[in-house]
Amino acid sequence: MTAEPGGWDAYVGAVMRIEAPGGVFWVRPAPVACTAGEYPDPMGRAIYVMTAHNPGGQIVSDAANAAAEARLAAELERRGLTWWPAAGGDPSWTHVESGAAVIEVDEADAVALGAEFGQEAIFALTPAVRRIIGCADRRVVATGWSSGPDADPSVSADNQEGS
Repeated sequence: MTAEPGGWDAYVGAVMRIEAPGGVFWVRPAPVACTAGEYPDPMGRAIYVMTAHNPGGQIVSDAANAAAEARLAAELERRGLTWWPAAGGDPSWTHVESGAAVIEVDEADAVALGAEFGQEAIFALTPAVRRIIGCADRRVVATGWSSGPDADPSVSADNQEGS
């Protein structure tokens, strides 16, 4: 994923939308070691969320992003990887980049694929933790996560529980 202004803080605060076979899941950051809600993969496999949008951290046209996204999908298919449509964005869902949630891939391969598509970082999600991994420098920031069903991303998990 490519961060909007704010660098790593933007990654740490990012929200993900994963279109898993069991439904659509909104995954939000939570305090370290805290997880809440249903994990998108009932088998508990690691999920790597990546995009091909805005390579090198440079904002490009919608057409260029669509072409890059198509190349990413084609590469995932060529490699025979299991993946689901996904997107990541800021909590208000103003800056959003579509991409893929890749399952059953080695973490090093997922990071290398992100780098191949010019990304600064990818997201790694497991039942225990949500991590942001730098594609070039392998920097890692860990958080917990919370998930919920398809809903307005600008509504925090706390507010949804009170609804």
